[in-house]
Amino acid sequence: MTDDLYRETIITEARHPQNYGPLEGADITQSQVNPSCGDSIEVYVKLDKEGQKIADLGWEGKGCVVSMASMSFLSAKVKGMSFVKINQLTTDDLKQMLGVEEITLSREKCMMMGLMAIQKALRDK
Repeated sequence: MTDDLYRETIITEARHPQNYGPLEGADITQSQVNPSCGDSIEVYVKLDKEGQKIADLGWEGKGCVVSMASMSFLSAKVKGMSFVKINQLTTDDLKQMLGVEEITLSREKCMMMGLMAIQKALRDK
């Protein structure tokens, strides 16, 4: 793991996450758990009128600073984004959001957990 992983912005983001909390009137809810570390996330998605974009998103979770910061940044990024674009997001996109170049495999799973929950929610809608 790189020292950059725990830099101040990531820690601050995890402590004061964006869009944290359940979303009243959500069209979809989806849970995701990382069994290797116990981190968990629940996402609440409200769709746009056409059902092709995320109009709003809330989330709750507990876990390491990486999973919480990643979900926080991601929750802001996906609002207004089409399902197609969301499904095209990659590990590299999340690394860029967090401002890291390298990440261990175990921390990558933490970083990707929120995206996996969102993508699964959209597939299962």
